[in-house]
Amino acid sequence: MPWAGRELQANTFADDDGSARPELIQAIKNFHETLDPAEVFLEFKKSRLLIPLIAVLGESEIGAHGQTVDKSAELSIVNVKTPDDQVGLPVFSSVETMKAWNPEARPVPHDAVRVALAAASEGNTRIILDPGSASEFAFRRAAIAALAQSLDWQAPYLDEKVIASYKSAIQDESEITEITIGTADPQSRLAGPEVQIQLEAKSGLSKTQLEDVLQRVIEKWSQSEVIVSAVDSISLKVKPESN
Repeated sequence: MPWAGRELQANTFADDDGSARPELIQAIKNFHETLDPAEVFLEFKKSRLLIPLIAVLGESEIGAHGQTVDKSAELSIVNVKTPDDQVGLPVFSSVETMKAWNPEARPVPHDAVRVALAAASEGNTRIILDPGSASEFAFRRAAIAALAQSLDWQAPYLDEKVIASYKSAIQDESEITEITIGTADPQSRLAGPEVQIQLEAKSGLSKTQLEDVLQRVIEKWSQSEVIVSAVDSISLKVKPESN
C-alpha cells in the first residue's frame, strides 16, 4: 500500500544506530531451546522495529530515444505470501537484517503496537520478524491482536485455559483415552499449524464409530470461545491407545 498521505510522527528513535536490541535476539535464541515464545513476545513489545518501504514505479513515459523514463515512484509497505498461504508483514530488528533481505528497502522505525496496527490495517494475519535470517520469528493472529492492544499473550499450546478447553471436550468421550497437546511449528517459522493435537482412541473402534467421536469432539472445540480466540490453526492425529 502506498505511503503517500500517511502522517509522519515525531521521530522518537533519533539516536537509533540501526542495530538489533540484544535482549530480543537472545530471547529468540532461548526460544529455540525452550519452545516457549513468551520471552520473545515480551522483548518484541519493548523493541524498536523497522518496517521496510519499497519504491514502486508510478507513472512512466517513453523517452526521446525509446527508453522508459520514470516520472514518479511511491514508497509502499510490503506484504509477503507466507509458507502457510497467509499474508504477512515483514519487519526487522536491525538495518543489517533488512538490507540482507532487500538492499533497496528503506527502514521506517516503529514500536510493536504500531507495527501490529500496521499489519492489521494492511489485512495481514502474520508478522514475520527478520525473514530469512537466524532470528526469524512469526507472530500469528492472536499474538498480533495482543500486541496491538498492549495485552499479554501466551502460546496456546502452553496456555492452561486453552489446554483445559481441549481436554474438557473429551471428558464424556469414553472412546478417547488420552490427549497430547503441542505445536507443529516448533521454530515459529510457519512450518506447520500452531497447535498439534494427538488423540489416543480405544482399539477395536470401527471407522464409523471413530468418525462420530471425532465429529463430536471437533464440534465442541469449534464452539469454545477460548479456543477460537486463542488458536490460529491446528493439526489432529489419532492413534490406537498404547497397551
